[in-house]
Amino acid sequence: DEEDLLGDAGDDAEGGWGIDDDGELDAEIAAEATAVAAAEFVAPQPGADELDVWSRNSTLAVDQIAAGNFEQAMKLLRDQAGIASFEALKPAFLEIYTASRSTLTMMPFGPASRIPLRRKATKGAETLQHLPAQIYSLSSSLEQLQQGYRATTAAKFGEALDIFRRLLLSLLFVVGDSEEDAKEIKQVLQTSREYVVGISIELERAAVSKEEQDEANTTRLVELAAYFTHCELRADHEKLSLRLAMNTAYKHKCFKAAGEFAQRLLDLAPAPQIAEKARKMITICDRQSRDVLPVKYDARNPFVVCAASHTPIYKGEAATVCPYCQASYKPEFGGELCRVCTVAQIGAKASGLRQLAA
Repeated sequence: DEEDLLGDAGDDAEGGWGIDDDGELDAEIAAEATAVAAAEFVAPQPGADELDVWSRNSTLAVDQIAAGNFEQAMKLLRDQAGIASFEALKPAFLEIYTASRSTLTMMPFGPASRIPLRRKATKGAETLQHLPAQIYSLSSSLEQLQQGYRATTAAKFGEALDIFRRLLLSLLFVVGDSEEDAKEIKQVLQTSREYVVGISIELERAAVSKEEQDEANTTRLVELAAYFTHCELRADHEKLSLRLAMNTAYKHKCFKAAGEFAQRLLDLAPAPQIAEKARKMITICDRQSRDVLPVKYDARNPFVVCAASHTPIYKGEAATVCPYCQASYKPEFGGELCRVCTVAQIGAKASGLRQLAA
């Protein structure tokens, strides 16, 4: 066949044609090909760090905490809500930071990968996909509010005070998705403030009642019971506070004040048995219509209760407020920590806490 006929002549022919193997040329061609391939290769760019994305996408303190920017979060809370003490907020900071990420081990004994956890996006809020998951929510705040109500109804005032104070602290980190959410968050904050002030007044009254009952202490008992009725409580708790004030005033012969409390109680349409007692109280008090004790209380002159001294600040009098919870104070308490939320500086300037996700 042809191959047999040619034998080694084919290889010899290549040599004759000047195309025998050149090792140096082959190496040069291979090097050039490698260089061309390397020039055309574009290495993939690393993606943006998720924590940096969170930090850029949000001016909310809670999102900065999740991203690990604690200093920035503290600055935002100072500027927006006048927060001056962060000791009570340390557990929340750590909880928010920890809960916004998970870890995944890819192989035994290998390093764990960090998995950032994002918020669930809602319709029309796609940017929430690039913000951290929340552990404090409006729904959990409303449940905590109900817990506070139940403790108040059961007269577990120490427990209720703790619940409402914890609620005030957690509301610093609750984020709403709409204006309606933001309004509801604000309402929960106002309610919590009123209950903290009211329960604090009642706890002081209980403490005074255990002291020696001279005229000063007896007068203070009636005053504190009266001031408690001016906190904005739920209707059933307002009725209880009015019954307490009515009985306290009547017991200490402050008939004018007792009659006023009885009338306010009737205006709230209490149960028939309680309403009947209030009517009888009004009849008795109308006959005497005076207060034996020099009680500092004028129901017809609008006032708010100083959250530190538990005394009235009448309309037109100088006052200052907590920039976060808006508790009212007499001017001499300016610069101190708020007695209600325990973290903001009384009278500090603040722009207002941001609580909308977008």
